[in-house]
Amino acid sequence: MPSSDGEASVPLRESFSFDAHYAQCIVEDNGAAFATDTHELGQVVIKPHAFFMAMYSQEMGLVSIRRGPGGTRVAKLAGQLGCATEAGTAALTIGSRTAAEPAFFEIEAVDGGLGAGAVGDSFSFTVFFDPAQAPLNHAIFGPQFTFTGELVAGEVTIDVPVTLPLLK
Repeated sequence: MPSSDGEASVPLRESFSFDAHYAQCIVEDNGAAFATDTHELGQVVIKPHAFFMAMYSQEMGLVSIRRGPGGTRVAKLAGQLGCATEAGTAALTIGSRTAAEPAFFEIEAVDGGLGAGAVGDSFSFTVFFDPAQAPLNHAIFGPQFTFTGELVAGEVTIDVPVTLPLLK
């Protein structure tokens, strides 16, 4: 994220993981203040150690697996999640670390082969926030927001799809 003065960037301590049955995206902490443009609140400066977001889903399914450029495998998953967000500025804190708002999501994962990010592994986690069901997250992120980042640990592995015969 951009620093509050716009001169540097601020890393966020975050983790993202998923498989065919579960997904999570968590921003645990911000070590320094950062500036961010919000959908309804304008630009705000979040003070150090005052941003938290946790999205968890156990309601999801595999939409597709396809070949991508250069022999990569691309998987798309979709489902519902709960998103708890808390953000603090110098003047106020909004949201909660425990009260989750519902939302729909899509994950697109790219498996470039063994070697993680160096060979093209990547992910994007797009969340759709309805203003009536998720007013806080909609105000911050807007109706649609894609969370992504540099893959620094882990490996995206998408196996060959398995088809089963129809049973009578």
